[in-house]
Amino acid sequence: MKLFVRKEPRAIALASNDYVLVFERSKNNPKQPQVKNAPPTIMVKTMSEASLVNGGGFVEWTAFLIKGLLGVIHVRNQVFIGLITGVKDVAKPRWRIRDGKMKSIESIFQILSVNFYCLDSPLYDQWLYYVSEICQEKLLTEHPCAPLKKLFSDGTFYYSRDFDISNVLQERGLKHRIENTIENQEKKFIWNLNLMSEILQLRGRITPAELQAFDGGQFLTFLIRGFCKTVFANEIHSPTSLTLISKTSIEDLDSINDFQKGIDEEGNVARFIESELIIQTERYLFAYVQTSADIPLSWEVVEGQLLHSKKLKLTKSPERIQATFDRHFDDMISRYGVISIVNLVKHRSSSQETLSGAYKACAEVKELHYTAVDYPVDVIKKSPYKLMYFLRDDIYEFGAFAYDIARGVYVGKQTGSFRVSAVDATSKMNLVEMCISREVLDLTTDELEDFAITTSLVKKHEALWSDNDFWLHRIHTKNIKNPAKYKKVYSQVFSLSSKVLLYDPLHAHIAKCLKKLKNEYTYEKEISIFAGTFNVNGKQCKDEAMGTWLFPPNGESEGNYADIYVIGLEEVVELTPGHMLSTDPMSKQFWEKTILRHLNSQEGRHYNCIGTNQLGGVLLLLYVNESECSKIKHLEYDVKKTGFGGISANKGAAAIRFMYSATKFCFIVSHLAAGLENVEQRHSDYKTIMKSIGFSRGKRIKDHDGIIWMGDFNYRILLSNEEVRRAILEGDYGKLFEKDQLNQQMIAGESFPYFNEMEITFPPTYKFDPGTKSYDTSEKMRIPAWTDRILNRGEILKAISYGCAEDVIFSDHRPVYATFKARTTVVDEEQRGQLSRIIHERLTEMFSGLNDEQKYAFLVDSELIVDKIEMEGKLPLVSQVKKGKRLPPPSSDLRKWWIGNGKQVRITLDVDPKKQMLNPERPVNPFIPGEDGQAYVVPKSRLNN
Repeated sequence: MKLFVRKEPRAIALASNDYVLVFERSKNNPKQPQVKNAPPTIMVKTMSEASLVNGGGFVEWTAFLIKGLLGVIHVRNQVFIGLITGVKDVAKPRWRIRDGKMKSIESIFQILSVNFYCLDSPLYDQWLYYVSEICQEKLLTEHPCAPLKKLFSDGTFYYSRDFDISNVLQERGLKHRIENTIENQEKKFIWNLNLMSEILQLRGRITPAELQAFDGGQFLTFLIRGFCKTVFANEIHSPTSLTLISKTSIEDLDSINDFQKGIDEEGNVARFIESELIIQTERYLFAYVQTSADIPLSWEVVEGQLLHSKKLKLTKSPERIQATFDRHFDDMISRYGVISIVNLVKHRSSSQETLSGAYKACAEVKELHYTAVDYPVDVIKKSPYKLMYFLRDDIYEFGAFAYDIARGVYVGKQTGSFRVSAVDATSKMNLVEMCISREVLDLTTDELEDFAITTSLVKKHEALWSDNDFWLHRIHTKNIKNPAKYKKVYSQVFSLSSKVLLYDPLHAHIAKCLKKLKNEYTYEKEISIFAGTFNVNGKQCKDEAMGTWLFPPNGESEGNYADIYVIGLEEVVELTPGHMLSTDPMSKQFWEKTILRHLNSQEGRHYNCIGTNQLGGVLLLLYVNESECSKIKHLEYDVKKTGFGGISANKGAAAIRFMYSATKFCFIVSHLAAGLENVEQRHSDYKTIMKSIGFSRGKRIKDHDGIIWMGDFNYRILLSNEEVRRAILEGDYGKLFEKDQLNQQMIAGESFPYFNEMEITFPPTYKFDPGTKSYDTSEKMRIPAWTDRILNRGEILKAISYGCAEDVIFSDHRPVYATFKARTTVVDEEQRGQLSRIIHERLTEMFSGLNDEQKYAFLVDSELIVDKIEMEGKLPLVSQVKKGKRLPPPSSDLRKWWIGNGKQVRITLDVDPKKQMLNPERPVNPFIPGEDGQAYVVPKSRLNN
């Protein structure tokens, strides 16, 4: 990245990847809004580097190497451009061996120095144009942004260009896309979001042709604060890396520098820290996440009776703080899964005992697992097994994220996290997290082949957590020693008064044009969806054909194929207790390949498996026709355990959500509580899943256009065994459906409200003697039931068929299928990009020979350029009827499809009224032919005759 400055009129330009952003405050800028404390507005222009150098009086500044853009900020009535000028490569979470050499896949950089360049005045230029001790001293003492320079240069800020550093490995996935980073990032860990938000908005406005250059120029930089480092253990057989990433949250801005506060009204707490340990060998990739923060209650530190003594005081009772407490942990549960509290507050005084008692009381109401650890630091260091005695069961149940690089399969997933709590005890919390991390390594080693814990690895692990303690403690100490100072600095970083608005007249004009032409690059398309659920009873089919399930004879789609196949399987593995990594990768791999082989066995279609999600024995597979894959984006996953009160993966749900162009879909497969009498538990499972499954930006299951929920719901029929079997023989499914538990729950508005189910016209799918078509003949003689169901929700879905494959008999269940038509909204990105390019090129032509003031006047005050292009007939508009696409919905008084872009209706009849007139003998509708075939208009002479 290069820095250019123009003195008159004042402007700063950043050039990278032959793409330039020019910032200026000149007479061409829009007038400052007459609103008190309104953010200042500056103009930003984009151009090529050649255009910048060849004209305009810009001079390149080379005193400092520019590593990235920190953001734009308003300080003391002046606007400054923050730039990163010194970095150090400190971490490589992921790498690969190629040609015998280690090459980084992901890198993390530590910021060592930053500078702020003034857009309004050349007063500080001399300090930034030359490198000297005097200039550096002035930058740290006299510059308006000196406190900000000290803050961002203190060694606690990090960024990465290769992955979303705000999310953990399990959430961000193994593939990096800048769109995912922007849309799915965890904003509470981004410290320069206020400075970068307008640059982010600018990216959303530029044309597709410019987007590649912009992203290649790396103008977006997202900072976290905390600690990041990678160390390599000296292993003989294969290299092993350990990476620790700790992130401090900005969720509670009011108390970010005040340790004497617990929780605010929104459920935010001070000094919330998320720590992730990532270990990689040549074969495995492993990750484990923990969290720590102050006790989430309302408390304060007051003066004690003794001189200089302090004590904790609870300012609100547990009953009054419970709602806020629940809000905090609901947010944590949605992000991390099951939460287990570890309270480190020692009962050295009555005030601390009162605080711990209130914490436990709130946790019990919330039904959270709570463990109080009253051991001093020395005991934990010397005898960590005493601590692990209380926590080992939770460690087992939470599992860990593990990926087998050699086989390309996920071995395990973390479904819960510890929440370590204390008051002003960062070192003790770090020590407990280190002990938990060490225990997780030991347990995981027993279940992964070719992965052993060596002495070198243990030492590196301890050293890494020791460094983490040093840096996090340093941040904490700096805050509490100078609270007033840092409160002022943080207010500059996060307050709205520091925000700067960017005005980009060129791309704002193009955006308005594209909005007006929206109907030209969007259209409605109907796609077909196949949903199937099957409890395979821990078995794998060998030679048995699955075609009667995957290609039902009564489907309406052409050739019985669907555009999207979503398959939910239950009991794909036999779960046994006491395993860290309870997912069997081979079983998942078997079913993924088996179903894909069947889908691609038919000529004319080719499917790709674009998404899988597994929780224990529950497996969700998503297959998409190759012709439709380009429209799938923003894939996200989530799981929720419901077995044994939410701590076991033997029951639960796995979900996948994605965008089909502009339409949002969510698919869920779940295995609910078994047993005839467990209706309430199944209802509880449903509510838990509906509440807990979540995706980025707070999206829930209900926040989608089309939802399909399938699985082994385990609902039974409330009739005797004899009555049920007799009704099955008679084909009287209506009688059985009246007594079906799920049907009764849905009618009562309890479970699955607003969901729909097609009419059941097939026999109960459970329970059979495996390998036969006979219902259960064992000693238990279970009552046949429709345990396997498929429900849907959303106006865009049209149910087509619902049935089961009675010929697939290797399990004690029968596979069930449902087919749907979905009405989707599709954005033709190629057409949109073409229109954007045409508008941009025409604007460029019209700007030839104009000065900046004239260009600005045209973009702001004139009519849209698209109107002129349309009048000239130079805009290749898309026909409403496209190949393979249907006509829009019928016209109505509210929406007339033949009228576009807000134009008035105008109908011209090229008829000479002296010679011809409308035929009064024809119907009102001109499209209905008359019986005698008369023309729409006829000569007057004929009518007179």
